[in-house]
Amino acid sequence: MKAHQLIQAISKDLQTEIISYLDTEHLNAYRMVLSTLASQRKLRPVFLERKTRPEQYVWVSDQLRMRANNSLAEQVLQIWLLKNQTGMLTTFLDAVGIEHKKGEVDALPEEISDEKAKAGVAALLASESPEKVAVYLHMFQMQRTGGWPSLAAAIEAEPKLKLDIPA
Repeated sequence: MKAHQLIQAISKDLQTEIISYLDTEHLNAYRMVLSTLASQRKLRPVFLERKTRPEQYVWVSDQLRMRANNSLAEQVLQIWLLKNQTGMLTTFLDAVGIEHKKGEVDALPEEISDEKAKAGVAALLASESPEKVAVYLHMFQMQRTGGWPSLAAAIEAEPKLKLDIPA
């Protein structure tokens, strides 16, 4: 699943939470996202600045759902995960046995055993909402070409982690 598809598959509430976090905690990144999306749509940024924040969030969310904005959607999700969801990152990395410093990893493993993948999924679900866990795990899978088969199987085996892309 690609980043724009993740945005499509998550609830409007989570989309708003992610974009709102970017706006309130990383204003320069939020402005860059607005500017980039506006220029792609051949709009002046002032057009978006005149909108209320909730209207901006809906517009940004709609734009990030588009395939053409996949790389920007990936950046937005990465900022949200790496800066705002560090507890989730460290919980997973600890459960899977990946060495890290406060969620920062020097090298990802070539393989993750089935047992460790299941343990990582279980640890996350014990402390986080299934929707956020699904976003994190799908983004983690993107960190390596083809992801990790054992992690893909663990995600697939857990019905709570199913994300559907609207038709």
